[in-house]
Amino acid sequence: MAPLAPGSLIVIVGITGYIASHTGLQALKAGYRVRGTVRSMAKAEELRAAYEKEGVDVSPDKLKFVILDDLMSEVQYEAAFSGADGVIHPAVPDLRGEDLVNKIIQSTLIPLRAATKAGIKRFVLTGTLVAILMPGIPTIPTDRLITDKDWNDEGLEKYRHATEEEKKSPYFFLYVYTAGKILAEREAWKYIETQSVGLPPFELTVTIPAMNWGPTLLGNAPSSLSWLADLLKGTGTPLSLPPHYIVDVRDDGRLHVLALSAPEAAGKRIWAASEPVGWNAILAILRKHYPNQPIPEDTPTSPINPCPWRIDNSLSTKLLGGQWIGMEECIMDAAKSLGY
Repeated sequence: MAPLAPGSLIVIVGITGYIASHTGLQALKAGYRVRGTVRSMAKAEELRAAYEKEGVDVSPDKLKFVILDDLMSEVQYEAAFSGADGVIHPAVPDLRGEDLVNKIIQSTLIPLRAATKAGIKRFVLTGTLVAILMPGIPTIPTDRLITDKDWNDEGLEKYRHATEEEKKSPYFFLYVYTAGKILAEREAWKYIETQSVGLPPFELTVTIPAMNWGPTLLGNAPSSLSWLADLLKGTGTPLSLPPHYIVDVRDDGRLHVLALSAPEAAGKRIWAASEPVGWNAILAILRKHYPNQPIPEDTPTSPINPCPWRIDNSLSTKLLGGQWIGMEECIMDAAKSLGY
């Protein structure tokens, strides 16, 4: 299938989310017509105002919103996708309650089926880094690049064989989420491979984001930005997390949009990850720009701090024209959007 040209109508599921809102902005800048799904029209108009401040055309022929308040409703997806050429799906279901793994799988497969019925040409699904590796574990290879062919099978097995005692741990949620995202993505690729003879129903690309920082458009800080806010307040809790790769959310949004138009993106997993980091490098940037804030003390270096493994992000680097937003700019723009 041909890449989606500017002027094509694309649907962004959950467009008011952190990554999705930047994806919508980048799509408008690239010349696409955008239909964003929302749970609330009040939030939609807040986003329209934010986009207008960014200088993009938000007239009704360029940007529309539709209600999709049930990520398990194939009927709602079909209505949202009707007449569109492409879909970008960064949304996740409510991560509370029972049967979370199946919920994540179904919230991936249901829109894929709806996309087939709607005649969608390209579908961009947001994956996760933990589907490929679990930051902080000692078994991540450091003698080779981590590629799009890798999978976090170790994390999946830990979920499958967890003891009843391990399931009571608050950390077990990460393995539940990891298993859901791994199995959901594998089912998505299987769907593409098996739904038709000859050509697939549409072209699928999966983006694999690292830790997203950068400005928030709506002021509702996601969990990753709450970690930054904690550091600026002197709270060292985020420093217990293993360091890994960082990406500016604006680059992440651009990659989601570029996946619609780049021929080499079809059928690929694309890393949305710019560079490996250690906490001390982040703390140094914060001290440089905010000398009066109670920034925590440096953490001890260790085999996992700074991040020791490397990923093959050559395709995403090429798609971005060889230029990622640097870590210092990313951190400072994120801090400014938090009011610092």
